[in-house]
Amino acid sequence: MTTSVLLSEKPNPSSLANKYPLPVFFLLVFGLTWPFMIVDALGSHEILPFRLPDLLLLVMSYMPTLTAVIFTGWTEGKAGIRALFRKLLIGRVGLHWYIFAIFGFAAICAGAIELANVVGESPIPFLSENLPKFLSPLEAFLFFMFIFIVSTLVNGEELAWRGFALPRLQAKYNALTSSLILGVIWGLFHLPLFFTLTSSQAGTSFVGFLISTISLTIIFTWMYNHTRGSVLLAYLLHGSANTWTRIFAVGHNADPLVSGAMIGLPLLVAVILVVTFGAKNLSRHQKRIQHSP
Repeated sequence: MTTSVLLSEKPNPSSLANKYPLPVFFLLVFGLTWPFMIVDALGSHEILPFRLPDLLLLVMSYMPTLTAVIFTGWTEGKAGIRALFRKLLIGRVGLHWYIFAIFGFAAICAGAIELANVVGESPIPFLSENLPKFLSPLEAFLFFMFIFIVSTLVNGEELAWRGFALPRLQAKYNALTSSLILGVIWGLFHLPLFFTLTSSQAGTSFVGFLISTISLTIIFTWMYNHTRGSVLLAYLLHGSANTWTRIFAVGHNADPLVSGAMIGLPLLVAVILVVTFGAKNLSRHQKRIQHSP
């Protein structure tokens, strides 16, 4: 397939991709990522005699973004690609949204540990035992910034989930239904990691993970619809979530009470948002960000 076809300014409305954009898009994302994950999972069990190198896993992590760009060019041409990338430049959304995107998930992690300490018998430390010993607050801050920047940069998903899929879902369904659909897809996207011995999902409950993912998707949608569809803020929220789960003692092998609270608290937040802002738009502006070809 040539570049001129992928970036056609007059896409064929009768093509399968234009008739069923979301199903085709999701199938392409899974088709370009799951083979990497499955091979690495088999390697972790020594069914295959090798593991995928980190560089190849990084390439895999950007397959959702690559799929979003190629698929947009295929169906909407260069103008569609420009519109897709412009969502990364929506940054004038108010300081409070940056604070929420960077520190909101930290409050959930700290709340989960505090709740476990109130309910449980043995005290649970707030910070992960895997953290290095810091000599000063500045050193701790620099470490956090490093983890946050790396976690954000290696995340190649948000241009696909929030940039491409969510506005198209919201053009067909209300905000809550769109979030439920995308949350299930997002959760299933990670399924091979539950069979990869060295992954953070290994040995954990997929059902619990799926509930958390759906809850987080509702939170993402709420923020997305309040920030004019900012994918930049979505990247920050995703990167901070991956960061705080490393900083706080809520990650792999966390106390069962903490793990339960990490499922229950995001779900509670999601329910509060739906009740407060409404399932239709999840927005106080009474509108949701929709895709318009």
